Amino acid sequence: MKKSIAAVAVLVAMAVLALSTPAQAEEQDNYVSKLVRGWTNLATFWCEIPKQIYVVSQQRDAGAGLLFGGMKGIGFGVSRLGAGLYEGALFFLPKYEPIMDPPVVWPFEEAGTLASK
Repeated sequence: MKKSIAAVAVLVAMAVLALSTPAQAEEQDNYVSKLVRGWTNLATFWCEIPKQIYVVSQQRDAGAGLLFGGMKGIGFGVSRLGAGLYEGALFFLPKYEPIMDPPVVWPFEEAGTLASK
């Protein structure tokens, strides 16, 4: 039990260190960024539902946002969950580019906005 807790603590520390590195002019995709992106998508896939409700509400109206945005959010959430499972479990395999666009629910470039790509 203590070994599994220690292993989880080491993996969490690696993820925190990977996220805390300063931004580079050209972001490099490697196995660590793929692993962190996968874990992020696994933890935040459900955020697609409120995000898509908001986006569709802004594009159309509140009723359409609740109905169509909710359905769109469920679909995007399932896709993001699958991407998170794939990238989180198979992070060691080549092809380190993100398989979803945007790679996470709210990318850092869009921090402070609720814009959708």
